[in-house]
Amino acid sequence: MSLMNIQLRHIRCLLAVAGEKSFARAAEKLGVSQPALSQTIIQLEETLGFDIFQRTTRSVTLTENGEALCEYAQKLNRSTETFYKEVKSLQLSIHNALRVGYLIGTAVEFIPRITQEFERRRPNASLEFVEYDFNNPDAGLAAGRVDCSIFRPPVDTPDINIVEIAREKCVACMHDGHPLGLQETVQVEQLLDEPFIAAPGTGIWREYWLAGQHRNGREARVVFEAATVDSELQAVAMRKGISITAESTARFYARPGVVFRTISNMDECIIAIGYRHRASPLIQELIDIARAITRKQNSE
Repeated sequence: MSLMNIQLRHIRCLLAVAGEKSFARAAEKLGVSQPALSQTIIQLEETLGFDIFQRTTRSVTLTENGEALCEYAQKLNRSTETFYKEVKSLQLSIHNALRVGYLIGTAVEFIPRITQEFERRRPNASLEFVEYDFNNPDAGLAAGRVDCSIFRPPVDTPDINIVEIAREKCVACMHDGHPLGLQETVQVEQLLDEPFIAAPGTGIWREYWLAGQHRNGREARVVFEAATVDSELQAVAMRKGISITAESTARFYARPGVVFRTISNMDECIIAIGYRHRASPLIQELIDIARAITRKQNSE
């Protein structure tokens, strides 16, 4: 077999064995039999003319040449992944369809106008919005279920581009009998010892809405977890605790038993559009429309 016959499956097998340091675990990870994996590595070594791995009954380690080869393979693997993602983006552009995730309660006032303007500019394009709850702060990006998403940073998702489209104040959400509700505004320090309603799970997004950046390492006292705005405000109305949310929540989700007070010394939160790698023409069109609409609203 010549060098030209080295295939991507050889690279995947090489990286799996190098990463797992075990043919058995690598075979399980790849979903192939261990003999088949061993034969693939042997074929690769015969083609290259040197040993890639040192094998004993107890361990599998890379040879010096194997380590160099593995570095090249990792670069090729990353380039291949980028290629596939760019091709997918190109396919979406050609097919003239855009699937947009949005985090529940985010850009509520903008999405209808964005939709109308997008349909006006691209009458032959298909635009689909998909709602995600607080279990998915990046609104489907990490899972690859959407082409782009509208959410509130920060999120833990790596390797994404984030374009800010708007900002708004953060507010404290409290039951209508809470002493702090008598104030016109509150300071974040007044909230830190309160029992909190939080998003499910862990991560930077949840910590942001627990005012983690103001706690100097002290953990928030979380008494209830809510995955939607409705369940969050219902818990507040039932006097289980308080929460921190965005100013637009007060406008679009207000209800009896709940009051909102601006947090005077907390930075504004961001509404953004996120996407992976290069923006397709449809994603860029969506960004341009969103920016124009939010700018116009802010100037009114």
